[in-house]
Amino acid sequence: MDRQVKEKLRIALIFALNAGFMDGFSFFHFNDRFIGAQSGNVIQAGINIAKGDFARFWDFAIPIIFFILGVMTRGFYSHYLMKRRRFDASYLLLVQWLGVTIFALAYGLGLKIPVSFYVGIFSYFMAIQYDTFTKVHGRAYGSIFMTGNMKSMSANLARHYKIKTKNFGQVGIYAALISIFFAGAAIATLAGIGLEVGR
Repeated sequence: MDRQVKEKLRIALIFALNAGFMDGFSFFHFNDRFIGAQSGNVIQAGINIAKGDFARFWDFAIPIIFFILGVMTRGFYSHYLMKRRRFDASYLLLVQWLGVTIFALAYGLGLKIPVSFYVGIFSYFMAIQYDTFTKVHGRAYGSIFMTGNMKSMSANLARHYKIKTKNFGQVGIYAALISIFFAGAAIATLAGIGLEVGR
């Protein structure tokens, strides 16, 4: 995967759908925990430490720790590959998808690991996605968080109307990312409701 392919909109949309689905799934199935949106986990960890609920604090702290380790792993592995003149995105994407697939199957087959560690392991792999894919059409974006994308969409929209720039397409890119992330979360929730009804 070369740099041009890495920054294509369709790649960014696939990752946004994946991120929305993963967070929707984890929030629905894993008791309000997030795989990608670590701000939510930080807030929940802070609330529970303030309430003196240390067991629940760790439910949210463990994914945060795994996320940090995922970003660090990406940094070390990218450095290793760059020294050998290899482009890192393809390798890191393979690592992420293999990891998510293996642990999703383990969860589906009922392998007994504490839920916080499942969320943590998935957070680890989502961190690799987040830190590897950072641009779409040369513009910075978040592949697993939408707050920055909302800010960029709004700023471009204001700029378009204020000084009549011709970058309205940038508004569309960010709007598409937010919409597909939303769709991923909705699909995960509907699938979860369907599974519960089917039981």
